Amino acid sequence: MNRPIRIETPSKQRPSIESIERQKRNLSVRWEDGHQSLFHHIWLRDNCTCSQCGDRSGGHRYLELGSVDPDIAPEELSIDSSGSLQIRWQGDGHLSSYTPAWLREHCYSSDSIVRRRQQPVLWDSTLNGKIHEWDYEQVLAEDSTRLQMFQHINDYGFAIINAVPTLEDQIESLASAFGFIRETHYGRIFDLISTPQQRILAQTAHAIRPHNDELFRDPIPGLFMMHCLRASECGGGASILVDGFSAAQRLRSEHEEMFDLLCRVPIPHRRFLVDDVDDVALSANWRSIELDRYGDIKAVHINERTMAPLDTDENSVEPVYQALQQLLALVYAPETCVTYRLEAGQAAVMDNHRVLHARAAFNGNRHIRQCHVDRDEFFSRLRALRRRLDSDQVYR
Repeated sequence: MNRPIRIETPSKQRPSIESIERQKRNLSVRWEDGHQSLFHHIWLRDNCTCSQCGDRSGGHRYLELGSVDPDIAPEELSIDSSGSLQIRWQGDGHLSSYTPAWLREHCYSSDSIVRRRQQPVLWDSTLNGKIHEWDYEQVLAEDSTRLQMFQHINDYGFAIINAVPTLEDQIESLASAFGFIRETHYGRIFDLISTPQQRILAQTAHAIRPHNDELFRDPIPGLFMMHCLRASECGGGASILVDGFSAAQRLRSEHEEMFDLLCRVPIPHRRFLVDDVDDVALSANWRSIELDRYGDIKAVHINERTMAPLDTDENSVEPVYQALQQLLALVYAPETCVTYRLEAGQAAVMDNHRVLHARAAFNGNRHIRQCHVDRDEFFSRLRALRRRLDSDQVYR
């Protein structure tokens, strides 16, 4: 192990390296703000971005990992005039260069990973009367406004948009700002109008309990959009939103064993409409609560109406039912619900993997048009907007 070497870098460089200590299998980098990073030699060589190796960060790669010696080590270390780390590798003498911004952005120390993790804003009924609303024309015309709204959806799981023209095809223009419409057996767009010939509950005027949409599909639809062309004359039909993350977190705090069970046991969901009108036999199994690799809640999948008979081992049946009842009680509780009546010319956009939606009963001619947009494209556009407009993005 060598003694740390002092690095002089331009004061304008942000972030900047204060010192580098060469260790047996990695480099220890100390930054001017006091943070410390460890970068393994094999990781650094694998992430060389020269024209010969390609760019692993951007998904354009030429270097094959099998060609890298697992015991590779630097032959020479230096810092160039711009503050970038230069490494000449033992063996073939290959030269790699890493800017301080790139290294800091990709630091994989535990505290850096924690800072980079998405931290959703949990909410409940106390959000009533405090919902932020966005102007449709601004969202379409201004990248900065669209970024703010996309980030709001990332944080809260939903957004309300005003002044959307009440034209039947306007939802397609709205959806195009977020991604690509996902076509299903309902078509690209689905009209929610109460009708005597209803085949699903959404086509009635009845109240509907909070739920995620279409859990009988694989993959589950990503963003759920509603555009109100006509509100019910009776004043009913208000939309009800529930933060599934908040409800799941509360279950975790109050009934940890039930929470763990619903993270493990898949729940079957079905939509069978096989007759002279439809030929649909959709089936999928989803855990009610999904966790990421850090144990954080990353998705909830709750829809009591589409649940099929449980298909689990006999010793789990009653515990699973008890856990589901407890979770549904939390989701349906008034203190979890935000109520918002969409008027004509308003739209709601929700992350269908987090926010549950419901509807109050009504007695009128309510007309809502809805569609689904793929979630991966939405988050791609969010990241692209951040890169273009947020100059500090690489430092967070």
